[in-house]
Amino acid sequence: MRFAFLIPLLIVSICAACSDGSSKSPAPSAKATPEPQSPDAATDTVKIVSPEYRTRRQVLDTTGKVQFNEERLVRVNAPVTGRIVEVLAHPGDVVEAGHRLLLLDSPDLGTAKSDYAKAVSDLERSEKAATLARALFQAKAIAQKELREAENDYRKSMAERERAASRLRTLGVPDAQFAEIAARTDTTTTIAVTASRGGIVVERNVIPGQVVAYGQSDTPPTLFTIADLSAMWVLADVYEPDVPKVRIGQTATVTLACCPNERYEGRVTYISDSVDPQTRTVKVRVVVPNRGRALKAEMFVKVVILTGSARILTLPQSAIHRENGETFVLIARGKDEYDRREVKVGVDLDGAVEVLDGVTPQDHVVSTGSILLKKTSK
Repeated sequence: MRFAFLIPLLIVSICAACSDGSSKSPAPSAKATPEPQSPDAATDTVKIVSPEYRTRRQVLDTTGKVQFNEERLVRVNAPVTGRIVEVLAHPGDVVEAGHRLLLLDSPDLGTAKSDYAKAVSDLERSEKAATLARALFQAKAIAQKELREAENDYRKSMAERERAASRLRTLGVPDAQFAEIAARTDTTTTIAVTASRGGIVVERNVIPGQVVAYGQSDTPPTLFTIADLSAMWVLADVYEPDVPKVRIGQTATVTLACCPNERYEGRVTYISDSVDPQTRTVKVRVVVPNRGRALKAEMFVKVVILTGSARILTLPQSAIHRENGETFVLIARGKDEYDRREVKVGVDLDGAVEVLDGVTPQDHVVSTGSILLKKTSK
């Protein structure tokens, strides 16, 4: 009987223990869901700015063509008619003033030397005759008229010698050779054509054996062209409405089509007084230092002329919004109150945008975080 009473008690104890264990087991964790962000939380990232003035450079974009600096350019012509014996200079050669370019065999040089020798001889004869006439006049052996004639012959002979000497100097004959020419020991007909100034030979139009003429036309042929390539001319085309903006002394920047990142700065030195009837443009000359000799004659380039500066009202680019063809900004009216306002913008400037109309420096414009407020603004 006693065991029959203990069995139900044991069963009740086991069930109570199982019930307590199951209540202490950890419940499965529920996955937390984020709460939606309220509009008030978005306003924490909003930044308000005011339009500010900046100085913007005003430029004129145009095109131009590179040319040699005419003030430092030499075109060598034949000083006398003759045949070319030897060519001593070639394109690309660096020459100094007095450098021999070619040798020319000319009968005219022989004639000029002969004329000088004859003039010197006539001068010596007339000088002796004038000296004798003075002595005879003092001895009252001749009349004063004969003395005057002798002195006039002497002056004519002196003038003729100077003329012949000038002709030799024009042909490039140095004065040191005049004594030999007068003594008829120098009768060569070969003349050396030299460079009148230093530079680089950029063009040669002669070959050995070629015959060149002198004085047969108003535009004698150019044998050599020597240029100073340290600075080049850029002739820019400026249209009529833009001419008043250009002034002498303004800075200009030249860029090449092959090297758009390379810039060559120069200054405006001349503005043409006439308009090209075909292009309706005015030629503006810019002198540009030729760094590395990259500028080549007849090369087309882009030219940007700095015509001045102006104060403009700007806003950060992040403050400008474009939607459905409308450009607008968000104006802060008060706490969490924003209005749309249409604006008119101009050019971009170093991360900012020029504002032509719509805002003033007294306005408060949303810059950072304005994307979050576009839908909530009025």
